[in-house]
Order: sequence, then C-alpha cells, then structure tokens
Amino acid sequence: MQETLALPDYLDLSPDLVKRFRTIESRETILRIEHLRKDFVGRNGDGAGMPPVLGDISFEVKRREFICVIGASGCGKSTMLRILGGLEPRTGGDVRMNGHSVSGPGADRGMVFQEYTLFPWLTVKKNVMFGPRMSGHGKDASEAEALQWLDMVGLSERADAYPHQLSGGMKQRVAIARALANYPAILLMDEPFGALDAQTRCQMQRHLLQIWKNVDVTVLFVTHDLDEAILLADRIVVLGARPGRILEIIKVPVDRPRHQGQLLSPHFLAIKKRLEQLIHPDDSEALKDLPLMRMTQVGDEAED
Repeated sequence: MQETLALPDYLDLSPDLVKRFRTIESRETILRIEHLRKDFVGRNGDGAGMPPVLGDISFEVKRREFICVIGASGCGKSTMLRILGGLEPRTGGDVRMNGHSVSGPGADRGMVFQEYTLFPWLTVKKNVMFGPRMSGHGKDASEAEALQWLDMVGLSERADAYPHQLSGGMKQRVAIARALANYPAILLMDEPFGALDAQTRCQMQRHLLQIWKNVDVTVLFVTHDLDEAILLADRIVVLGARPGRILEIIKVPVDRPRHQGQLLSPHFLAIKKRLEQLIHPDDSEALKDLPLMRMTQVGDEAED
C-alpha cells in the first residue's frame, strides 16, 4: 500500500512542506499497527460467513503527528480506534505503543468520544482532576493540574460549573482537558465534533489545532468530514469497507498553520477530490441499485 500526495502534476510543493514531511518521517514511531484484524461475532458467538470488520490493517504513527482516519460508514473506523485504546479485543495482528503490545486501556492513550462522557455529578474542575487523582496525585496537585488544562482549553472561568450548564463545544473542551491531564502520548478522538453545529465545529477545530501546537501529544482523529480531515491532518488514512482495509494513506500538502481560508485553495480541492474518488468511486452505479418509488404526479420532473 503506497502513500501518495494526491495532487495533479501542475501543483508543486513549497519548500516548507517538503521540510515538514521530512521532519515527520525522521521522528520515532510511537504507535505501530501490524496486520490488525477484527472478526464479526454474532449473538451466538459465531461469525461464520461474515466478512471481517477489519482485515489486515497496517500503518505507523510518528510522534507529534496528526493523523485523520476517514472512510464510508461501516468500514470499522470506530472499531479500530477502540482496539487501539484497549477498549475492545482484536482477533489478530498486533498493536504496539512505544514498543509494548496493547492489551487494555493505559494512561499513555487518552480517548475523546463523540458522546459527552463527563461525569454529570462532578464540576468541570473535578472532572479534569479525576485522572490525576486516580493516578495517586494529591488533591492540591491535581487541582493545580486541572486548572492548568482548563486554562489551556479556555474554560478556567467555568471550573466550578457542572456539565449540564455547558454548551456542547464546552463539554468537548472539558473532555479534551480531562484526557490530556493524564499526559498521554497519543490522543484518540472518535468523531468528537460530529454532534456539534457547523459554527461550533469550526471553533473546536481551531481550539484543537492550537492545543496540539502547544502540547507534546500525537493525535489520531476519526472523522467522516473530508474538509475536517484535510484541515487537521498531516496524513489521512482512507479505509474501505467489507472488510475494513486501508485504501490509501495520503500526505496532506496544505501549509500550516491551517485556517478556513484554505478550503478553496488548489491543494485543498485537489486532495478533497481524491478522497471523494476513494470513498465514493462511482455513485452513479450505486444509484442504479436503489429501489424505485414514485410519489409525484406524472410529468412533475423535479430535476428537469
């Protein structure tokens, strides 16, 4: 499986981009996935005749890299992330974090989900303190850590609020702060902005990029939004379905720092076109297989 830049020939890379790609490639590998496989298991414990959820997934993640994973619905994106986080067993292959095989959850991996997973009975500050306290840190030290991370995500003034008093974007910022309070080497994010409105989502993307810039952490981010993947990632892992497999790993040739104004740049549009080709190779053929049901009067041709 080959990494590509997914650009037409007339688009050249800037010297800064070439330097950035070489810098990333020279860093140490912190996460290694080798021939990862996950089989389907039915209610009776038998998955005979069903295709694997994931089949032979292999790639590496470098320190301080930002990788996005995209693919059609049902390709196993979330399943893969849960396996990497140690929340779900794998059927075959190996996952190694800093050289150690992953067999369960660990403080070296922080997770942020699409659903709001804060403890509703705890204040914002105490939610962020939870990890350090569970790790044996004292109350004063944990509180100082929590306030530091809340300041990082711009929520120090809401430290004593409860989750139900926060907006969706604020809740996810608290979830990110809580995950980072354990100083993980990698942050695993499963469509964390998928439930937010478009404006809040853009704000959260900016917040995340700013946090990633200032914190020594690697990010593996699952999304179904192509613009979001290009805006955030150094590389994009594209998964195909039935079984889940890597179609391509694409380096993102868009200069950093990233911003919404780049959405219409030639590089951005070229890579988006390539992603659409991979995920939806021939929509016209797929439409032919849809059942035909007519609920309008004859002669009322909406698309004419």
